[in-house]
Amino acid sequence: MPEVVMTCDWTMMSNHHGKEFLGFGTTTPAYLLPEKAYQKLFFPTMPTDENGFPEQAPYGMRKVEASLIDGGFDARIVHPSFLDRYLPGKTKVLLVSGHDYFGLNPPSSTFAGVMKKEPLNCVNFKRMLTQPCVAEARQQGMKLIAGGPCAWQLAPATRQKLPWVGEFVESIGGIDSVVEGEADLFVRDLVKKALNDEFLPPHVVLTPKDAPKVEQISSIKYPSVNGLIEIGRGCCRGCSFCSVTTRPTRWYPLEKVEEELKINAKIGVRKGLLHSDDVYFYGSPNVMPREEKLLPLLKLAKRYYKQVGWSHVAVASLMTRPHLLQKCGEILLDEHQSWWGVEIGVETGSPRMITAAMPGKVAPFKASQWPELVVQAAGLLNDNHVYPACTFIVGLPQETEDDVIKTIELIDDLWDFRAILVPMFFVPLGHLKNKDWFTRDRISPIQQELLKRALTHGLRQSKTLLREFFDSEGPNTGIYRSVFRGFIGFLDGLARMHGLYSPPKKGALNLEDPTRHPERLPVPTIPVRE
Repeated sequence: MPEVVMTCDWTMMSNHHGKEFLGFGTTTPAYLLPEKAYQKLFFPTMPTDENGFPEQAPYGMRKVEASLIDGGFDARIVHPSFLDRYLPGKTKVLLVSGHDYFGLNPPSSTFAGVMKKEPLNCVNFKRMLTQPCVAEARQQGMKLIAGGPCAWQLAPATRQKLPWVGEFVESIGGIDSVVEGEADLFVRDLVKKALNDEFLPPHVVLTPKDAPKVEQISSIKYPSVNGLIEIGRGCCRGCSFCSVTTRPTRWYPLEKVEEELKINAKIGVRKGLLHSDDVYFYGSPNVMPREEKLLPLLKLAKRYYKQVGWSHVAVASLMTRPHLLQKCGEILLDEHQSWWGVEIGVETGSPRMITAAMPGKVAPFKASQWPELVVQAAGLLNDNHVYPACTFIVGLPQETEDDVIKTIELIDDLWDFRAILVPMFFVPLGHLKNKDWFTRDRISPIQQELLKRALTHGLRQSKTLLREFFDSEGPNTGIYRSVFRGFIGFLDGLARMHGLYSPPKKGALNLEDPTRHPERLPVPTIPVRE
């Protein structure tokens, strides 16, 4: 029985039917339908062995688990439904992780704000930590340590701003230590202190100086959810609202990537995601993609996975090497895979906001070119059978009505673009962490129109993307497709009934227009050293 147990809530401990994008469904409240229905749709139960060890677990937790094992600790990830087998008992330390503990991150805060109800991830996180076995173990002296990308939600500053967060923490007997940042190495010292009943720092913020080098990052020992593996960390674009840009850029060598591909493939995982903040940049020291680095990576991934997706890519990256995407498709698309997905941060349609909040996002192009770059990237992506989820930020500091109008106009230009557009309320992170949250009561009429337009686009395109999304063969594929078609129809009916349906007021842009072909883009105006 391990001395150190790691866990997360049920919405994270799921493979979301093998479809990573369905995980977004856990950021919504249970609206009209019972929570059980949402669980079956978006976060089905993860299979475990007889010990309660999950077949797959979130990748970030697997990295910390691997680091502790490499450090000589008896540590394992346990499914939240099996905690009562370990607590109270020999387990002396419980580490918890999550993407969004209290539904404060985008898009949870957007859905919670609009629907005035706690999202599923928040409900399940609270449920996990209020289990009787956890309470009893705490009373017997078990240490509780929290981390993950949403650790800031448990920081003293957040508890002060949001008293209800502090009240919940007090109700579970407090949290011994909250750790923000890349804790691959730091977690070993922290857990050692916890096991020895030494003083634990209540709140730790690890800086870029504390970030581990590639050779110091442990490789996962057990499979990750949906075969997701990291190919690098950090981002050089410097967007002011993003915490990732504060971390140094590091790329894993192919040998390290292959080591983790083998771990997933060993149990039969045949679909996976390559994760970094811009997969197109793999191996590059600047903002220019390196074909000689990226293509071998994709070939390696296809040796182990029949289907390969990307976690993120940037618009400007695509447009600096538009022909490289076709070469990527020639490697990825075959008899097993007809498309691939990726998340893209569009954020705004306003060149002024690009200059104010994210000038690096458009490099090596000009901010004035941003809307045109997005539209041409849309055509490039769809031409190469890439169907992304595109995020937009509502309520950025300094945003004006004219900026919002330009974003709506960009959405109209993307009306026939096969993708899902995801608007999200601004959350104070990165260099803007001292700003205020954007909340529902601050939505202006024009921002309401933006939300409606994105919702309408999403409902329209979801119907057309269903067949590609559930394209794999299997006994339940037809059932899933039918269920989600019905669910989308249900949401469509609600949107129309409540006046939330808002198509463009004028005809959609034709992405086939030859004047918008990537080859006709101006060359980069900012010199970049190759």
